[in-house]
Amino acid sequence: MIRISESGVRSTVQDRGRFGHLRSGVPPAGAADPHALAAANALVGNRADAAGIEIIGTPFRFTCDDSRLVAVTGRDVSLATRTRLDGWGSVFVRAGQMVTVHSGERTRFAYLALSGGIATPAVLGSRATYLPAGLGAPLRAGDTLPLGEADAGPEDAGRLIAPTTYDGRARAMAGPHDDRFEAGALERFFAATYVIDAASDRQGTRLGGAPIASPAGELQSCGVVAGAVQVPRGGAPIVLLADHQTTGGYPVIATVIAVDLGKVAQRMPGESLRFYRVERDEALDALRAERRALDGVRISA
Repeated sequence: MIRISESGVRSTVQDRGRFGHLRSGVPPAGAADPHALAAANALVGNRADAAGIEIIGTPFRFTCDDSRLVAVTGRDVSLATRTRLDGWGSVFVRAGQMVTVHSGERTRFAYLALSGGIATPAVLGSRATYLPAGLGAPLRAGDTLPLGEADAGPEDAGRLIAPTTYDGRARAMAGPHDDRFEAGALERFFAATYVIDAASDRQGTRLGGAPIASPAGELQSCGVVAGAVQVPRGGAPIVLLADHQTTGGYPVIATVIAVDLGKVAQRMPGESLRFYRVERDEALDALRAERRALDGVRISA
């Protein structure tokens, strides 16, 4: 059992997401920064689909009823027991030992994984919290959460993985509606520097900057995915994130590749963001490289 004594501004249980229910209007949810959660799970020896805690605003403090391996990841994060340790590494924590997760001012989402994973009941095949539909709830001080059985022990502490470079650049593929825009719109999109709008949230990152003229005429509503860059009538792009709607009628000029979704989600209001065009093979190569890196952490245990 994990016992939460301080919960940050808002923290929720998240996993890879809830898939297979778009037809019913239920989005995947899951981690806003998928790679950060996946890395935290790998560091503590969890399966890729294990649930952890997404933390917005720290400190986040907790104890466990038994000894666990823990890891914290995200942008500019650290973990403190007796001493303060950098994130993106595994730490062995004894039963009853107070642990504090810290994040810097530039951190939008931090991720905490514990060996065994959060073992709350799955709903529609996932433990991911999706607040608009009442699936789960924000964590509060005094909450307790069950944990699964852990395979990792103290000998597995000290594993490290290279942190994501949150440098304000994200790779994206053109389309699928780029041919609906006026000539030159796609080139201007990839050449522009955007600024993150304060209205950004887990549903989408809103971008300010040079507007893109939305194509004339109606676009039939279609299914959308995380990473889709929609262009509404005002011309200010929106990058859809974990809590995105299941369908949309705005044209999608580009799609951020899965590996770089966290780089978009972690940008703070007022920070800049640029997109770099890649093709499908490059996107797949990046995804394979990410999975190999995470598998390597698990294999080295």
